[in-house]
Amino acid sequence: MAALLKALAANGKGLCLVTTRHSIPNLKAYRSTNAPVYDLKRLSKEAGAHLLKTLGVIGTQTEREALSEDAKGHALTLTLIGGYLRDAHGGDIRKRDLFNLAEANEEGQGGHAFRAMAAYVRWFEQDKGGRRALGMLRLMGLFDRPADFGCLRALWRGPEIEGLTQSIVGLSEAHRNIAIKRLEDAKLLTVNRDAGGALVSLDAHPLLREYFAKELREKDPEGWMAGHKRLYYHLCATETDKKPAPTLDDLRPLYQAVAHGCHAGLQREACDEVYCRRILRETEAGGFYSTRKLGALGADLGAVACFFDAPWTHLSPNLSPNDQAWLLNEAATRLQGRGRLREALEPMRAGRDRYVGGKHWEHAAGSVSNISELALTLGDVAAAARGGAESVDYADRSGKELERIAARTIHADALHQQAVFDEALALLDEAEMMQRKVQPKFPLLYSLGGFRYCDFLLGPAERAAWRRLLAPAIGEQRRAPPGAQNTPPSIENGARDSGLLRYARNDDAETLAALFDACADVAKRAERSIKIAEQNNWRRDIALDHLSLARAALYAAILRSAAPGSAHVDAAVNGLRDAGQKQYQPLGHLTRALYRAVAGDFPGAQDDLDEAYDIAERGPMKLFLADIHLHRARLFGLYAKRPESYPWESPERDLAEARRLIEECGYWRRREELEDAEAALHALH
Repeated sequence: MAALLKALAANGKGLCLVTTRHSIPNLKAYRSTNAPVYDLKRLSKEAGAHLLKTLGVIGTQTEREALSEDAKGHALTLTLIGGYLRDAHGGDIRKRDLFNLAEANEEGQGGHAFRAMAAYVRWFEQDKGGRRALGMLRLMGLFDRPADFGCLRALWRGPEIEGLTQSIVGLSEAHRNIAIKRLEDAKLLTVNRDAGGALVSLDAHPLLREYFAKELREKDPEGWMAGHKRLYYHLCATETDKKPAPTLDDLRPLYQAVAHGCHAGLQREACDEVYCRRILRETEAGGFYSTRKLGALGADLGAVACFFDAPWTHLSPNLSPNDQAWLLNEAATRLQGRGRLREALEPMRAGRDRYVGGKHWEHAAGSVSNISELALTLGDVAAAARGGAESVDYADRSGKELERIAARTIHADALHQQAVFDEALALLDEAEMMQRKVQPKFPLLYSLGGFRYCDFLLGPAERAAWRRLLAPAIGEQRRAPPGAQNTPPSIENGARDSGLLRYARNDDAETLAALFDACADVAKRAERSIKIAEQNNWRRDIALDHLSLARAALYAAILRSAAPGSAHVDAAVNGLRDAGQKQYQPLGHLTRALYRAVAGDFPGAQDDLDEAYDIAERGPMKLFLADIHLHRARLFGLYAKRPESYPWESPERDLAEARRLIEECGYWRRREELEDAEAALHALH
């Protein structure tokens, strides 16, 4: 081969392209003429994102760029990941955590990459120095991230782990550095040192890490488990989580410990002592630290995934039945928060069945409440209402007052979306009465239950505000739109129609005063609730309270024909994003779209509606999709101050799609808003 390449370089005829990790000394004399050398750099994040898009990976540009960065811009890795996601998961980038590099290499490259790794192993085994380097390289199979110096030292400090560390335990620092330098020169390791030259971490290409992980798991399972056990106890010794308010970075060693503990067969200990006790800081009131105070749903989901032998159905048999049921629910709620709604259904239902079968009524109520909330987000309003009623039943059986309160607000929320207003209000009032008895210092509902009550109270003001914006077109005209016969009897008979709902239909002083009172009541509730959330640093609840305050102020300003204030609007949108729970984010964008349009910022309003659509469409979050289509038509097709051009297909198309979704989902809360918009469109034409 060397002679052939040299002859080709000397002759200069024809083209031969050589890709290699090593320089070719025999061609050095020809580098400036017939054998130029080009160092292939990693792909930029933009180029990597473009490659993923070309391969059929579906996601946002930001998500594709993040994946490119995580793969360190390596073209082969990105090709394997992109092809695997396209073929196995319809291109959904959110399912990147299900990616198996070994499977993808076999399917996409016919095992070529792993055969190349095996060739390196045979080469290193030929001499003593090579065997030391190989021992260092094998350690990379224990990591899914850069291996920091502390973890490496725990492995090579001893005692020996048979089949894994014999060749490197007891090595002098000089011999270790020689082995590391050899691997660095071969471009098999990336070595990170501090300014003084001290080793900080070692990193390897994901394909290399997966190759040695597979070798260890299959050929030396005892060494595999022993290595992970060593790392588990080393990481458990960290004390960064002992701070009063640890950050996500402070908790990272514990997340890593969970992964190593599960690989070591210590699933039960890792669940109870690390994930539950130290990461979540328990699961009772004041617990769930990582989720509620850090918004670390992605990190939590990664930890929970370690307990599954096959996501999201088969858990490790080393776990107790109670732990298994609880982890199914943990996986489901984290998937839900990440916007992976359909994936969340199976573990959520499996957890419910285990709790109900074991007559663990408190946990059963919580699990069914989660299913109800998920059904509502997916657009099955009737199923959400049934689940809400079931949750109330289980909560009452449990006798746990806080669970009884939460279940009633969840049931009420589903009934609210069905437009069964009287029953919804009765449940909310009952929940608040129970709240006063359980926590006299907090007489009003707060947290998510308080947000649901505020959403209910704002309903009439919301519709009245939209009618005010559409007034030039809608006039007093009313018409029976197509499909009105499908409206449930509770709406036709005017459930709660004699109360607040009628205020949305009239414009007299008495009516407006009642609507302003409702907005003021919501503001008072949200101001109290946000103090509780801020004292506890509950990110999601802080953001939702900002959202209630923003909506109350916005609707009141529209009804007064006043300029809306910006207070709370951005705080709500940014806070919901930081909380990491996608199932609430579209509502923030919808509120800001309305605010921006009324303030004259239509490009900003369009950006918010497009972002809301991207999130909702991938859920799918059908109720939000209906809201988005309504917002598009009203703000850009019917509002008197609308821009000249319509950014989407047409207002008619958006209203037709809104009607289809509202009728399909039973989302009768929006029926009259839809009729108002259809009447306005009819008047314009």
